[in-house]
Amino acid sequence: MRRFITLAFLLAASVSMMQAQSAKNVVLEKDGTMIHVKMDLDMQSVKPGANRTVVLTPQIRNGALVRDLQPVGLYSHNQWYYYARSGKNASGKGNELQYRGRIPATVAYETRIPYEDWMQGAALSLQKKVLGCCGTDKDGLSSRTLAILTEENDITPVEVIVKETVDTLVVEVPVVKTLSGRAFIDYAVNATEIDPTYHSNARELGFLRASIDSVSQVAGASIRKIWIKGYASPEGPYKANQTLALARTRAVKEYVAGAYGLPDEVFELECEPENWEGLREFVEASSLSGKAKMLEIIDSDREADEKERQLKTLFPRAWDTLRKECLPYLRRTDYKVEYEIIENNQ
Repeated sequence: MRRFITLAFLLAASVSMMQAQSAKNVVLEKDGTMIHVKMDLDMQSVKPGANRTVVLTPQIRNGALVRDLQPVGLYSHNQWYYYARSGKNASGKGNELQYRGRIPATVAYETRIPYEDWMQGAALSLQKKVLGCCGTDKDGLSSRTLAILTEENDITPVEVIVKETVDTLVVEVPVVKTLSGRAFIDYAVNATEIDPTYHSNARELGFLRASIDSVSQVAGASIRKIWIKGYASPEGPYKANQTLALARTRAVKEYVAGAYGLPDEVFELECEPENWEGLREFVEASSLSGKAKMLEIIDSDREADEKERQLKTLFPRAWDTLRKECLPYLRRTDYKVEYEIIENNQ
């Protein structure tokens, strides 16, 4: 015997939309026990100028109560290296999404946070802060309201067929999300093992773990894959750098696997023996003497070791500057955490 039940969604979240120059397709909704925020950030209207950094911080705001969401940092070439050298980022948050140099025209932004009662009727706003050289405040703060979280009273009935013994229909909807980051883990010369006490490694590893920890704070989330890509700088023999980049990428994987008890199949590893793209970005944004010829060498189809030899031979002073101000920050690890949220609709 079959019987029919009706599922009524008694509380649905909707948004009261407002025009916003820097955000489009804004979604603000209560999704079970979570607040879901999604939007396309228009980078054309907020790109930083020379020696500028722009920090965009979405906020949930209701009167004096404010919850900052994951910030987005947009860096000019020179400002990126300033913050990288100082071991900080412009927002001061460990989970900052970072873009620099060739910033895309649009950034797809999405995050979820636990819902709290005070958020009903709250506004989603986008705070903008512009920083100049050495982190100085250039234009103060500006903020734009994007949407309002409101309660929808209309009831939407859904007719479903269930077995007589079933009291509740549970629909599980898997949603896949990704979280990206970057860590500047330093190693002793020719070393491949991670030393958490070496230079600024404790801070960089803290940023890495904070990214993964943020996934565990999302209700119903489980990690599907962690992609790790390690880079070495264009200094020294290519074959040696190839070995170092791969070994250091594996070292980061072993660190994460050991810290969180994750199996090997979760990880996907890549490495780039010499980070010529990063070197080119720095040279192009610099005022180094002979920059045009240096870029010509970097862009040529010569072998990597020959490119390095010519740069060091023809531009010894510029190369010395690169060794101090650029090459250490080309040795980095990029990572991306892909996780799945199983949402129950009852």
